Amino acid sequence: MFVANYAPYSELLPQAAATVHQGGIGTTAQALRAGRPMLIVPQTHDQPDNAERAARLGVARVLYRSLYSTQRATAELAQLLSDNSYSARAADVGQKIRDQDGVAAACDALEELAG
Repeated sequence: MFVANYAPYSELLPQAAATVHQGGIGTTAQALRAGRPMLIVPQTHDQPDNAERAARLGVARVLYRSLYSTQRATAELAQLLSDNSYSARAADVGQKIRDQDGVAAACDALEELAG
């Protein structure tokens, strides 16, 4: 465990074995890019949908707030870290995201629209 007043996710998350977070789109995107599995504890708004999508990708497990307890979180993390398919899938998805050149793709799309 690491505690800091501020640490950029882009530098911190790739160093973690797994990330536990609420499932907001920014954190989910950073965790996907890091290529590490996630335990998502969604709260509200887009978070449940983001959590379910990450679970369907095979990179996350979901623990809903109403079911959260120390024992359940511990069991979910143990499953996440002991089942190598989560880490393998997360690494694959992360690499695909890191290989994308978003700026070039956006420029190409704009140029195509401009004719």
